[in-house]
Amino acid sequence: MDLLGDYRTEIDKIDKEMTKLLEKRMNISKSISKYKMEHDMQIFHPEREKIVIEKNKGYLENKEYGDLVESYYDNLMYLSRLVQQKEIYSENNIYTKPYKNDRENLVVGYQGVPGSFGNEAMLKYFKNIKEAKSYEKFEDVFKAVEDGEIEYGILPVENSSTGGIGTVEDLLKEYNLYIVGEECIRISQNLVGIKGATVDDIKEVYSHPQGFEQSTKFFDKHKDYNLIPYSNTAISAKLVSDLKDKSKAAIASERAAKLYDLKIIKKDVNDLKNNYTRFIVIGRDLECDETCDKVSILFSIEDTSGGLYTVIRDIKEFGLNMSKIESRPNRNNPWNYIFFVDFDGNLFDVNIKKAINTIARSSKYFKLLGCYRNVKCK
Repeated sequence: MDLLGDYRTEIDKIDKEMTKLLEKRMNISKSISKYKMEHDMQIFHPEREKIVIEKNKGYLENKEYGDLVESYYDNLMYLSRLVQQKEIYSENNIYTKPYKNDRENLVVGYQGVPGSFGNEAMLKYFKNIKEAKSYEKFEDVFKAVEDGEIEYGILPVENSSTGGIGTVEDLLKEYNLYIVGEECIRISQNLVGIKGATVDDIKEVYSHPQGFEQSTKFFDKHKDYNLIPYSNTAISAKLVSDLKDKSKAAIASERAAKLYDLKIIKKDVNDLKNNYTRFIVIGRDLECDETCDKVSILFSIEDTSGGLYTVIRDIKEFGLNMSKIESRPNRNNPWNYIFFVDFDGNLFDVNIKKAINTIARSSKYFKLLGCYRNVKCK
């Protein structure tokens, strides 16, 4: 009696059934991708995947196989994502809506208060705003756009001296919204206080953390100052104005100082005089026309040797002019990273469509963030 042969025959039968079921599952994944395209949904839903894994672990009679089931379904759902990415980001399935050139008389939102850099960027980008709404947190702006409370939101995404705004980058991954435009403003940080206050009077300084980061040389000379992080530079200025205390100061713009009737105690305290912040405009639709010349994507890769190289090779092979690449820790997967990439191009270009399709297939997770008009910082 060939006992080993019997075991292998039984495994072959099981494998045959599993292959049939795998094919059936992948066909359903394709159907799901079509549904997601029609309803403008993201491919990757980590919470849903966790539920699937836990549910199937519960079906086990022998609980010792729990880790194996988790690994099995993790890989199975990864394969499903690959199938869906191939469908959604195929050359024929990148659907865009017309780029709205007439961005006037709109309800738009920003984070902060009047006098903030976000408010300044909004006024520079949008003309004849119907209504401007301010929000306390970056995520509040994302939620307002998603819920239709505002048509567009504008948020900082990158500073020339301190790099990317991590919170906003994380939200770009989490929300099913698109970048439809950008604006760039010069950042001049000033030490501001109530009238009559001097540098020697100051004991406490309020600012958004980036205001402190951009002004390290100034604060190295004033180590006796107590630096207190605050949600926004303009809100910091408003607080100092309300406190009416000579020992309190804020790092804020000249516009905020005027708005809240504060004195500029020390002008241009930021380390770099050519200090710029890039803002993105977010909307519910993927908008594009022939004048758009910048594409933004994000992706994650398999934790294997050469994973990032494969994507970079794809970018090089398609001749893409990459203007930015930045990594962020993946909050859903420790020691895994999300990469944000900007490159020149337009979604109506066949080469760009092919590049996006190829990069999506090389990625563990992929999202097309938008195609919009590039704005030079000057």
